[in-house]
Formats: sequence, C-alpha cells, structure tokens
Amino acid sequence: MMWRVRRPWILLPCLALACSFNWQSSGSSSAFAGGRQERRTHRPITPVRAAPTEAAREELRDETRLLRETVTDLVSEVRLLRQELTGEIPAETAPVAPTRSETPEAKIPVAPVPASQASSVTASRAAKASSKGPPIGTTAVKVVSAGGDAGDIADFFLEDQQVPIGGMSNRRGLNVVVIDSSAGHLLSAKTYDIWGNPLEENRRLAKDLRAVEEDNIVLVALKDSGGENLDGEALHALQGLGATLEGRLAFRQGYALIGVKDGEALAERKGPMVMAEAKLPFAVRPPQAPVRAAR
Repeated sequence: MMWRVRRPWILLPCLALACSFNWQSSGSSSAFAGGRQERRTHRPITPVRAAPTEAAREELRDETRLLRETVTDLVSEVRLLRQELTGEIPAETAPVAPTRSETPEAKIPVAPVPASQASSVTASRAAKASSKGPPIGTTAVKVVSAGGDAGDIADFFLEDQQVPIGGMSNRRGLNVVVIDSSAGHLLSAKTYDIWGNPLEENRRLAKDLRAVEEDNIVLVALKDSGGENLDGEALHALQGLGATLEGRLAFRQGYALIGVKDGEALAERKGPMVMAEAKLPFAVRPPQAPVRAAR
C-alpha cells in the first residue's frame, strides 16, 4: 500500500540532510586512511649497530687503563700534599743524607805550613775570631770569699763549675781572674799575697789591673786576710773595675767583686763570708787546668 504524499516538498530537507551526512562520513574515512598511510611512510628507520671489532675493544681497554693510572696518581699526590700540610711525612719519603761511602771526597794534597808562618796564621785567626764578637749565650758567675776566721776560702765558679787556680802561701791575699769578654775565655788567674808582702804585691796588683783591656771581666776574691794592707794605688786600680771601696778592709774580712774594666761592677760584697753573683751576657768556657797561675 503506497502512501501518497500530498505535499512532496516537505521531504526535501530530510533528503538534503541525509546526503550531507553521507558526504562527511566518506571524507573523514579517507582522511584517516591518508594520515595513517603518511605516518607509515615517514617513520624513521633505526640503523642496525654492528658488533665492535677486536681493535675497538683493545683501544677501549687502553683508555680504561690510562684513566685508572691517572686517578691513582692524583690520589697519591693528594695524599702526599695532605701529609705535608699536616706534618705527617712517612719515613720512607723523608730525604736521607748520603753516607760518606756514597759521596767520597777527593783528597787534595796540602802543603805543610812553615813554622815561621804558623804563629802569624794563628794570630790572624784569633784576631778574626775576636772581631766577630763574644760567643752567644750567658754565663752565671759566682765569687766566694771568706776570711781566715770564717772559712778561709776564695773560689770562682762559672755555671757552677769551679775555676782552677793556684798560688803561693795557700793563695793567701787577693785572688784575681780575668775573662776576655770579646772571646769568652779566661785570660789569667793570679794571687797577690798583700798580707805577706804588701809593698811588692800592691804594686804588682795595681800594674796588672791597669793592663786589663776595657770591658773585660775581672773577678776578685780575698782569702784569709790582706785587705787591711791595701794602699792607695791598689785601691785606685780596684775602683777602675767598678769597686766602691774607699779605704782598707778590716782584718780577715772577706771581699768579693765581679767588676768590669772601666765600667760599673756587676756585683760587690764584703763581710766575714760573702758571695757575689752575676750573669754575664756571653758564654765562657771554664778551663780544665790552672790558667797562668802566679804565686
């Protein structure tokens, strides 16, 4: 049974809509297919890596070995630098002085010095040594004196080591030790028996003290007695060492002096038994035997 459409123009919009839908569906399908085909066409091709050859492997091993050696050297250098900064240098890295067998010295023949020139050479060496100034260091000096009733002693000590001195009459009277301040050694050690022979011994004492060079150290200690016989010439000579004596001492009175020629005394004491102490600003080596002991 067929329907008869009285108004056919009403179906025209429906027909147009159906045609439009079919056209869009076919277009999208073709576009999707084209895009898929395009993607398949432009996909990058991954190259196939060839297996490394033996030469390449050997080169890689060499580079690895070289890198390890470089790192090891750097670690060693850092360790040594750290030890130097901290002061912890191992014994095996410390420099070792060569022994005499490793560095033999060539023996050079030396001509003997004539006897006539030996004394001049010795004198020149002594002059050079004295021109360099006194030895570096200090020396503690002690001078002990006691009269006949208080101990009868007259001793000299350099750093607690007694200076040997001898003389006649058991060293009675004034004992005098002269020290060279420019060279740091003892020049003389003498005794003056101004109790037994005041006239001659006062003259000899004054003469010897006047001959002492400037700035030399003079140690004086009285033993037993004799200070009561000092005359003006001897007192003046002692004052040239810095002594403050203005007159004679009492009978058997001790006297100790650490004087400086043409300077101020470093220490001075008088009494029955006294000790004068001072510290010299240079080193003095005490002798092992009496030095020019006289009378």
